[in-house]
Parts: sequence; C-alpha cells; structure tokens
Amino acid sequence: MEVEIFGQLKNQDFHMAKLAVETLCREHPEAIKPEVHALTDTDWAEFLEKRKKELQGEVWGFKANVITFVDGNLIGDGDQFLVWAKEKFGMVDFRPPPFYEALANQSYAEYLSNPDKEIVYLDIAHDKKPLGRMIFELFKSLAPATVENFVSFLTSRLEHKTFKDSVLHRVIKNGWVQGGDFITSSGAQSVAFNGDTFPDESFAVDHSRRGTIGMANDGPHTNGSQFYITFTPAQWMNKKYVAFGYIIEGESTPNNPMKTAMVALSLIMPPFYMVLIISIPIPSLQVNTI
Repeated sequence: MEVEIFGQLKNQDFHMAKLAVETLCREHPEAIKPEVHALTDTDWAEFLEKRKKELQGEVWGFKANVITFVDGNLIGDGDQFLVWAKEKFGMVDFRPPPFYEALANQSYAEYLSNPDKEIVYLDIAHDKKPLGRMIFELFKSLAPATVENFVSFLTSRLEHKTFKDSVLHRVIKNGWVQGGDFITSSGAQSVAFNGDTFPDESFAVDHSRRGTIGMANDGPHTNGSQFYITFTPAQWMNKKYVAFGYIIEGESTPNNPMKTAMVALSLIMPPFYMVLIISIPIPSLQVNTI
C-alpha cells in the first residue's frame, strides 16, 4: 500500500508520523511504499490550499500540521495515522513528545544552516512597530551574481551601502512591495553594490508563487539595489525581471498571531519602514534533548 505523509518540516507531529512510517517500512518492507514530504511553511500553506480544492469537504476544516493518505484515501493527522498503524500492523509508539520536539528543531536547524542554501531573513516594522519576519531561500546556484549583490547589501556595515533602516517605498495592492533605494527612499535610485548596474543574469526562477523575491529594474540589464516581493503569483514578470528566491516562512506578527508578515505587508500603505537584520546562515536553533 502507498502511504503519503505531508507536513511542516519544523512541526513535531510531522516527525512523529514520519518516524512511524519509517518503522513500518523496516518491519513490513513488502507492504509499505512510503512517500514523505517535508514542507516549509509557505509550501505547506500552498499544498493544503490545493488539496482543499481537490478534496472539498474532506479537508476543508483541516487545521493540523501534518496530513496522511493511504492509497490516496485521507487518514488524517499524525495521531489518526498512529491509530491506523496500530489497527493495521499493531504498531505502538512509546516515544514522548519532547523527543519529537527535539527532532523537529534539529531538522529545521539543519535545513536553515545547510551550506548549499542561502537563507536570509527580513525583520520588518511599520511606524516603529514590529510586523514580523520573513525568511527567504535565495537560489545562488541559478543566479549567483544577483544573490551576491543582494546579500552584500544585507550584510554591509557601510552606512551608505546597506538596507538596514531603509524604506519600502512602493506597495501595490495584490501585486508587490518594493524597496532597496537606500539613497533617496523614493525609488529614484538603484545602484549595485559594486558599481552602477549589472545585467540580467538568469530567468531560471519564475514568478509562479506568492512571496517571490526579485530585482526591480528600469528596463533590460539595469539591475541595481532595488528589489520586490510579490503578494501573488505574477507570471507576467517572467523574462522581464530576474527573480532569485522564494519566501519559505513568514512568522506571525507579535500583536496578531493569525496575521503573518506577508499579510501585514499587503495591508499597509506607504511610507513603510523596514528594518533588515541578517545572519547567513541563520544561527542554529536551540535544540531540546530528552
């Protein structure tokens, strides 16, 4: 039988279900064909929205962070999968919750600190009030020069060449937010870190998803410091603007745990002040042990 596990990489219930199916595979290798999908926050939200449209009422009110299927049939969340495993195979899980919490923390920390990934985050604020944090994965293998230029502004300690305390000067409702003019804060200037402008490097990253980050330009081969983050998929931008990363997590805002930083961005009009704090890679998370 085919067993599918989908869940958030940093969620302990996902790791509980993942370990359960791995145990079943070891004990019943001929009976189980597993597919395990560890998803970032953004990928999980997109996956769940798609499945809700496909399955309608079955998952419409689904609120867990892991979902399981057997031969295409919905089993449920992690706890429901363990019940199924016990009924079908007599499997019982005796591991305590702190074990899975530690496993989730370790897995997420390893993902963020992977040297093959370029992970950055933007801390944003409006009217001196924090709105939250957005974490991006930048595709340095597809657009190395573009990523290097962007990261240079984030890590720079030079007052005249840094995104820190710069302004997001343009917000397009249902479109995108734009920033990176650290000179005039108006969008009039866009200068590359090591010179005037630089050419379009690659169009390998498309704009098929919400939270795409790319280079704003004034025509072909005029990339500088300005960048945008899309609120919705924007396929019309393909071949016109160089995208170089996707959001993988938008942490909840301090004052409203139901509102992510991306949602907060889309609701506020300029002037929109942004503080960017960067660490590459993000420092390892504190991992609990049992």
